[in-house]
Amino acid sequence: MRIHSRILISLALLGLLLAACGGNIETKPLVVIGETATTRTIEHTFGITEIPANPQRVIALGEEGMLADLLDAGITPVASIVNLPEHLPAFINPEEVAGVELYSSSTNTSVERLAALEPDLIIGTAFFIDQIGYETLSQMAPTIAVGGSDEVENYAQTLTALGLAEQAASDLAAFDAAVAAARSQLGSGANASVVVIYPGESVAVLTDRPRTVPWLLRELGVTLHPDGSEEGLNVRTGRAFISLERLDLLSGDHLFLLQSDGVEGEAESVAEISANPLWQQIPAVQAGKVTVLDRLGYPGFRGMNALLQDLVEALSQ
Repeated sequence: MRIHSRILISLALLGLLLAACGGNIETKPLVVIGETATTRTIEHTFGITEIPANPQRVIALGEEGMLADLLDAGITPVASIVNLPEHLPAFINPEEVAGVELYSSSTNTSVERLAALEPDLIIGTAFFIDQIGYETLSQMAPTIAVGGSDEVENYAQTLTALGLAEQAASDLAAFDAAVAAARSQLGSGANASVVVIYPGESVAVLTDRPRTVPWLLRELGVTLHPDGSEEGLNVRTGRAFISLERLDLLSGDHLFLLQSDGVEGEAESVAEISANPLWQQIPAVQAGKVTVLDRLGYPGFRGMNALLQDLVEALSQ
């Protein structure tokens, strides 16, 4: 099996990852409903909050994606949660976060420590804000939640909250143009399968949001196999677990395997399943069109742009 692999460096505990992906909070898009010279009024999932127009001490509660977006907005937060502080994705330069306090999102965040940082703004995803407690956080500082359904929407909402709506619009227009050009380049008929192998030889197919790779493949005009409509496929939040006997569902010309080498037992499961005769019968495996991607390695909007290039490169082979 020929595998084109990016360096797998982003680490996370599987339990937290599954929980974060499966949160059932009903989110709403973040919007600006008022603005003065010194303040901005934000409507978001948890209510209406007035924030400083130019925050100086920001805490980020959205893992690497939120951290990357803030850096691109010209804001270096005083603290951020990430998957594992000692293993940032390649798209976040260590020099960019020099002096930033990084906390693992897989452990309980110290409310006392966050308060001691004297933030003037706390921004994050609804899931992590809810986990710590919106009321608790809002007593420390104005707290707002982005509510996008993907990294692109989260980027736009983050920059909008910071008074950079024009930059966000320009960046998104450029991204949309790049997607359109790539879709034209690939033409019609491109198809693929997206799968994750978890520890314990547990196989999941990904079909759509909130997972970034299947969503972006669909934006590129790529047909997914399976696409989530198959009988007996129990899809929840864009993911369905399948038995090894149903590996026949992975009938796409290309196979994207999304893994993280930091999850204990995952590499062993990949090796076991890759050696299974049923795996060897997958069309993309037989054709040598398997691409391994770090499922946590494309943080924020900058990661989306890099992922776009990597997907197009793989699909063009």
